[in-house]
Amino acid sequence: MPSLDPPQRRLIVLSLGAAVLFAAIFAPIGSVFWTYEYTADTIEPTDPDLDSWLYWPEKTVSCVSHCRLASTVKEGGPRVVPSSTYWNAKEFDREYTLIVFPDSDPAFYKPNVTHYENSTVRVALTPVSNATALELASTPASDFPQGVQRIVREGTVHTSRQLTGIDRWGRTRAIVSDDGTYYHHHNRTSRRSMEGAPFMVRMALFFTGVGLCYWAGRID
Repeated sequence: MPSLDPPQRRLIVLSLGAAVLFAAIFAPIGSVFWTYEYTADTIEPTDPDLDSWLYWPEKTVSCVSHCRLASTVKEGGPRVVPSSTYWNAKEFDREYTLIVFPDSDPAFYKPNVTHYENSTVRVALTPVSNATALELASTPASDFPQGVQRIVREGTVHTSRQLTGIDRWGRTRAIVSDDGTYYHHHNRTSRRSMEGAPFMVRMALFFTGVGLCYWAGRID
């Protein structure tokens, strides 16, 4: 096998050094030497505990021992009430898109409100399916920070640093929707022993690449 002449050896070593430097700067090392792993739990309309999961989001109101007006409408049908009664009944506030009656069948209702000019309000409840309830209670992933979007779109995320925006998901207990799939919770696993490892690996690759490039310049 013929030996390589100096220009060929120089090109090979220089190319190798450049490749190592490129890896040191751009390679997703944190995905290999990860400190944090994030996953998301999906939820389906057929989940037997669906009413429990939809109990918590900010867009829903759950009627257990309160919601007198909503309970009356649920049992007796739509009614027209004074505006003061409507405003005192928080369950019909426009911020809520779903009313949940746990352990009831059906458990999920969409509030309907019509305001009249004589200071009265018609309030009604429409029973909705589990699938529609999930849709009404959910918040699109696009409304959340990039960290939450990565988790629901990639399924599992490995990173060397904590994702931003995750606290908001935990604080609001939101149902996050993305492309027809719903997520009710995220999980985080940490490996403290790997903390700082990506930086050390990058430094090792960087100096290796620099050394190879230096060596290539001295081949003659």
